[in-house]
Amino acid sequence: MAGAEATILLDGETGTGKALLARAIHDISPRRDGPFVVVDCGGTAAAQLEVELFGHEDRRGAFELAHGGTLVFDDIGELPADLQPKLTRALENGKVRRHGVTEELEVDIRVLATASRGLREQVKSGEFREDLYFLLAVVHIEVPALRDRREDIPMLIDQFSRRLPPGMWRAPGPEAMARLVGYDWPGNVRELRNVVERSAYLSPDGVIDLITTGNLGRAGREQQVAFDPTLTFREQKERAVELFEETYLNWLLQRAEGNISRAAREADMDRKYLHKLLRRYGIDAKQFAAGRGGAAGGHSDNSDPGVSLA
Repeated sequence: MAGAEATILLDGETGTGKALLARAIHDISPRRDGPFVVVDCGGTAAAQLEVELFGHEDRRGAFELAHGGTLVFDDIGELPADLQPKLTRALENGKVRRHGVTEELEVDIRVLATASRGLREQVKSGEFREDLYFLLAVVHIEVPALRDRREDIPMLIDQFSRRLPPGMWRAPGPEAMARLVGYDWPGNVRELRNVVERSAYLSPDGVIDLITTGNLGRAGREQQVAFDPTLTFREQKERAVELFEETYLNWLLQRAEGNISRAAREADMDRKYLHKLLRRYGIDAKQFAAGRGGAAGGHSDNSDPGVSLA
């Protein structure tokens, strides 16, 4: 849709990279040589935000500044209620009037918007105008959470690490990568970047070494996977994925106390597929049943990726 003029709403959890996607859309659009203006709808007081949007007698607002380019309404769900009808009129008419001025100005802009809260629910509750929603969501793109695109995690770790000063990068081993891929990342891409940068700058030897702690399997058993120079990249990757799957299944069943149905629900996984994975790794769910002894020292939640510094 970057090449089209349609208005796009980028909807998704905080930290998924919606602002970067908005910039990418502009950079490959026909308006790439025009201005790119972002208005923070959630971090500005209502009175100040109105001036920022529409301008003042002696000051141009965001609509005028973005003329010929792209205007982004960041966190549009936080737009104050009294500004919603004014924004609706401006978008419908393609005209704005500065505060204190009677003359209207025509503007030529492409509009993008981001939202961290579900705008549909806000419309239903009356918090957000329905007509404004339909103006913004001509094309509605759901930006997936990082936990829903785990295959991106190794690439993102590599990308963030290479932005650091030379000499501060060392790839995580397969064991650490399995834990990182298995973590839910509630802060999404932003949290992952923070972990990479923090590990680099706080590491005693100045080298990123994303080493995980905690129990990786049943009764504190740690699984070790070493790189094999005789294997291809794909084969090495398959080993890492297998380590993650086995580790995750042990953790999942421990949480569910051996209850297959509960485990499948919590993982949003088909019950038959879960059985198939358990057979593949020779895992008996009965050993996790309540009262039969769980993994020593295991964690009962998923609130931290278990990343420590080497």
